[in-house]
Amino acid sequence: MTNQDNKDNRAADTPEWIVCTLFEGDYHFGLAALINSLVSNGFQGCIAVGYRGSLPPWTNQLTFLGSNGDYTVCPGVRLTFILLDTPLHFANFKPAFMQHLLHDHPACKCIWYFDPDIVIRCSWSFYVRWVQHGIALCEDVNGTLPENHPLRCNWIELASASGLENPAPLREYYNSGFIGVPASCTGFLEIWQAAMRIAESEGFNPCTFTIESWTRSDPFFRGDQDALNIAAMYSRYPLTTIGPDGMDFAPGGSTMFHAVASPKPWRKNMLLSALGGFPPSASDKAFLAHSSSPIRSYSRIQLIVRRLSCNVGALMGRFYHRY
Repeated sequence: MTNQDNKDNRAADTPEWIVCTLFEGDYHFGLAALINSLVSNGFQGCIAVGYRGSLPPWTNQLTFLGSNGDYTVCPGVRLTFILLDTPLHFANFKPAFMQHLLHDHPACKCIWYFDPDIVIRCSWSFYVRWVQHGIALCEDVNGTLPENHPLRCNWIELASASGLENPAPLREYYNSGFIGVPASCTGFLEIWQAAMRIAESEGFNPCTFTIESWTRSDPFFRGDQDALNIAAMYSRYPLTTIGPDGMDFAPGGSTMFHAVASPKPWRKNMLLSALGGFPPSASDKAFLAHSSSPIRSYSRIQLIVRRLSCNVGALMGRFYHRY
C-alpha cells in the first residue's frame, strides 16, 4: 500500500462528510449504481450502508479492511456495511440511522442520505456547496402543496397537539429519498422523528411503507415523507431546495435521477417494456451507465445484453410510446 493510499484511508476513517443509504434484497443493484455514480463524480469519504439479510454478491470485488464491515471501493472511498436489527421499514428508519452515524462520527461536518434507487449526475462538489446553505431537499413528483391545503391544516392541528409551534407557510412538498444535513442542523432529524411519532399516534405502522387501505386524503399516506414535510414546516434551520427537476421528475434537471417508478431498472425487461409502449426512462439509462465501474453488478455478458435491450428499446420509443 502506498503512502497516498494510507492517507486516503485515514481520511475515510475520520470523514468530514458521510453519505448513507439503506438497502435489502435486490436493491444491491441500485446500491452499486449509486456508489459508482458517486465515485465517477468525485466523491471522497465514507459511504455507510445499513442493510438486512445478506451482503451484496459484488463485495468480493472490493478490498476487505478486516474490521467493522469496511471495504475500500477505490482510494479515498470507504464502504461500511452495518447489519441492522430493526422491525421498521427502512423508509421510516432514515432519521434514526443518520443520527446513529453522526453519534459514531462526531467529527462529521455533513451527512447525506440517498435512496438506493438514485444515481447522481453532477460533480460531488455541488453537493458539498449545496448543504452549506442548510437542509438540502428536492421537491417530489407533485411538488406543490399550498400552505392552506387541507392536509397541511390537518398536520398543523396534529403537530400543535404534540407541542410543535410556529409552522412556516410552505407550499413545496419534498421527496424523502434524499436529504443533506450539515452538522449545525442535525436537530432537524429530531423534528423528523417527532413527526414520525405523530404519524404513529394516528395509526401509521412504521413497520410498513404505507397502509394499504389509506389514500392521499389521509394525513400520513406516505409516512416518512409526510413526516419529513411536517419537519420542514417546523424546522428551526434554513432549507435549501431544488424543484422536481432535481430528481428528474421535471425537465431541466442536473443533480439526480431517482427511479421511483415500478418496476425498478434492475427488474425491468426494457425491450418488453418498450414493446408495450414504455421505452427506457432516463433513470433506466443512468442505472445501466453506472453498473460496471468500479463495482460490477452484472457479468460482462449480462451487461451487454441489458444495454443492448435498453438501446433497442430506446430506438423503438422514438416511433412508438404511450404515456
